[in-house]
Amino acid sequence: MNITFYPVNSNNANYIEVIDLYKEAFPEARKVPKWLLKYKLRNGKIGLSALYSENVWIGLIHITEYEDIVFIQSLAIAEFNRSKGFGSQVLDSLKSLHSGKRIVLNIEVIEDEASNYKQRVKRKAFYENNGFLSSGFTVKEPGENLEMLIFGGAITKIEIESMYKKLFGSILGLFLKPEVTQI
Repeated sequence: MNITFYPVNSNNANYIEVIDLYKEAFPEARKVPKWLLKYKLRNGKIGLSALYSENVWIGLIHITEYEDIVFIQSLAIAEFNRSKGFGSQVLDSLKSLHSGKRIVLNIEVIEDEASNYKQRVKRKAFYENNGFLSSGFTVKEPGENLEMLIFGGAITKIEIESMYKKLFGSILGLFLKPEVTQI
């Protein structure tokens, strides 16, 4: 099966479903407010795509590119399509689309006392089964401590900090400076 990435805007057939999935799939600390998300989607937020398999909507992905790095900010498969192999297919398609580039993403740090401990372990195993390895860094964002995983090479602390600087922009970057720590 081939996965297709369609940029999301308010004209997208699954616009409401994408917003609802985004709200449902991610913790509050990782979400932009709904009104801001809708505002950004009116004309198509760069990197936010609805995912389709055989013309059937299956989920969403939000990526940002920095030099030769593709940063997966969010990836979610709609509940009715989970555990059907679509997540791995999306990652394979992304690897093909960005051949030769490093792909990074963040997952919640595995902590024994976390209420969703089993989910965290399962998520890390999923990404490891798809070729992602620990980058050797954690990133402390507002409200979260995350482990960065990477596919296709290694990444340095300076690259991570530069990537976040581009991601947040000059104004927001003044207030949000994730703390990058080597594991």
